[in-house]
Amino acid sequence: MEFFPNVKTILSFGPITVTWYAFFILCGALLAYVISIRTLKKWGYEKEIFEDFFIYMLPIGILGARLYYVLFEWERYAADPIRIFYIWEGGLAIHGGLIAATIFGLWYFRKRAVDGLRLMDAIFPNVLIAQAIGRWGNFINQEAYGRVVPEGYYRFFPSFIKEQMFIVGEYREPTFLYESILNLIGWVLITFVYRKHGRKKRGDLVFAYLSWYGVVRFWIETMRSDALMIGSLKMAQIVSLIFIAIGILGILGVWNRLFQHIWPFCRQKPVVLFDLDGTLVDTKELIYASFRHTFQKYMPNHHLSEQELSSFLGPTLKQSFGKYFPEEQIDEIIAYYRAFNHENHNLYVRGFAGAKETLEYLKENGYQVGVVSNKVEHTIRMGLEAFHLDPYIDVIVGAHDMEHPKPNPEGLILACAKLYHNHDDVIYVGDSPSDVIACKNMAAFSVAAAFDPAREQELIATKPCRTIHQLTEIIEIVKEDIEWSDNTIW
Repeated sequence: MEFFPNVKTILSFGPITVTWYAFFILCGALLAYVISIRTLKKWGYEKEIFEDFFIYMLPIGILGARLYYVLFEWERYAADPIRIFYIWEGGLAIHGGLIAATIFGLWYFRKRAVDGLRLMDAIFPNVLIAQAIGRWGNFINQEAYGRVVPEGYYRFFPSFIKEQMFIVGEYREPTFLYESILNLIGWVLITFVYRKHGRKKRGDLVFAYLSWYGVVRFWIETMRSDALMIGSLKMAQIVSLIFIAIGILGILGVWNRLFQHIWPFCRQKPVVLFDLDGTLVDTKELIYASFRHTFQKYMPNHHLSEQELSSFLGPTLKQSFGKYFPEEQIDEIIAYYRAFNHENHNLYVRGFAGAKETLEYLKENGYQVGVVSNKVEHTIRMGLEAFHLDPYIDVIVGAHDMEHPKPNPEGLILACAKLYHNHDDVIYVGDSPSDVIACKNMAAFSVAAAFDPAREQELIATKPCRTIHQLTEIIEIVKEDIEWSDNTIW
């Protein structure tokens, strides 16, 4: 094994060589991957979905970039076609890679029934980082350079750049460096400025990327002297103009209007999920009575305060009793609690005004509706049936269905899976902080049901997307033309 056998190679081991060109391309791709997957995990996606995409996309993108380059430089390879495979010598056209990777991504994410525009918003801006790093591979290979310049042009540049830009007996303009810096600036502006203050809809970050990179590349091509040509025109400038047009029209919403019935531009109605206790049915007094009854037997000398009772609204029974009793006793205590709870269910439970009206509206207007609760399914059904709400519910996810209860978003994601609906468009209505946090843990659209004035400030502190005081307010919320996700979670 020989390290750095020449300026373009990192190591050589027999017939195997690792070049700086490949190193920079892979480093850029991996960094873009890491940043993208962090966002997707915040949105509740399993990392395997994007891992599989990345594994297939990277070679497809490189193949597309190589074929694009070879197509417009065919005269260089016609006499010796085997050199088409000598990718380590350089010769990748980023436009070809982007086109190939995008076509594959559209197929891949469509097959997995996810929101393509939302996923691309998470990925495309980070491509600028990959491109910025990848340009240093061009630097090592002495390509992607510009016009002839005098030696004095480099008086403020590091010496290693000046030396590497001495090509064919003359100093060349470092257009690779200009593009690398502008790509990084574009990533910062799109990710930290435009996303927060300019973005209005899904896909806008994709279109911002196309617009920015189109402008940058068009300008860079005015200086480059090693550009791919089609006749007397620079191919990269033609494609850049197409990128700019697609980007600007996309930001203006033209594509959304033209292709509103075609994936990925078609909009889905959100899945509307509810917690049960304190949201669809008023079980507060039943829960309080059940805890008092249970503590009277197992901890008779402990008087439960109003604050303690309030803290039981939301967490699982195991979590609540775990604060007071040894683990080996909890199953017995929960069984005792549930026996009293079920026996006295109809005595204490009350309905919320507008619950049936709200669910009826959702059902009649084609919304899929579900209940996700930390309670067991039998108890959930008791509450729904008591007020004749069960005919409007398409799916129920209870404690026995979830390995991890709320605030883990597992139950919400499972409900969407059972409805064969992606979890990019989800409204979850709940009355406890754990409900709002569960939403935030998958960037879903959270609606805090502040029906109990004593708990309203606690709910507001979790920063839900919306706060309601009557269930019928959901009817007006679902009519809004907005994204059904929490766009503060990136």
